[in-house]
Amino acid sequence: MIPFSVSAIVCAYNEAKTIKPILEVLVNHPKIDEVITVDDGSKDKTWKIMSEIKNNKFFPIHHPKNLGKGAAVADAVKKSRGEILLFVDADLYNFHPAHVDLLLNPLQIDDSIMTIGVRETGSLFEKNFRTFLKSFGGERAIHKRYLIAVLKRVQKSGYGVEAVINFNHLHRKHKIVYIPLPNLIHKAKTEKHPIYKYITEYIKENTEVIKQYFDPENKVLEGFFNQIAQKLRV
Repeated sequence: MIPFSVSAIVCAYNEAKTIKPILEVLVNHPKIDEVITVDDGSKDKTWKIMSEIKNNKFFPIHHPKNLGKGAAVADAVKKSRGEILLFVDADLYNFHPAHVDLLLNPLQIDDSIMTIGVRETGSLFEKNFRTFLKSFGGERAIHKRYLIAVLKRVQKSGYGVEAVINFNHLHRKHKIVYIPLPNLIHKAKTEKHPIYKYITEYIKENTEVIKQYFDPENKVLEGFFNQIAQKLRV
């Protein structure tokens, strides 16, 4: 048996097409004690799908409006009871129980380790920037005590959640272990949005990531990228 309790966390925004198989893997996995999901103001059937899952270790949370990934993660973490937090994105294909084992196993050796999953590369962009992008992978396992210390910053970080967690872990001089996750595919944003909206979302996401490495309160940087995004919408 794994020597600690595990809370799996899945935050979703309009992921009705992919979320159900992911949640089924998590609620049926013997190493996971609870599954906390957050529907962050989805406009599709994401919340309906969550509501249909009946399992005594499944706890869905509904945000009436979209508050951003950081707020969704913080809400789930506050409600979690596990010692280890396992994060899984809601827009994956081929998620398998073995991926859970791969992410959790190193923490049995040293619970100060954080694991980050490395998915199969899909788009040409991901293939070209794999080394850089792997540190922002959404599939990861970390001891809850390390995340609690920066939860207020996480809550305000938007898409910069992974950047905040990485920065905090490296600041503590703790090891990050990258785990290849065979056959796991991340749904490309171009599958979700028309090209103009994809570019807008891409700019927004990366602005929030960059801010965490410089100044999270920097409104000038945010305003600059927002102007670009607005022009793309016209």
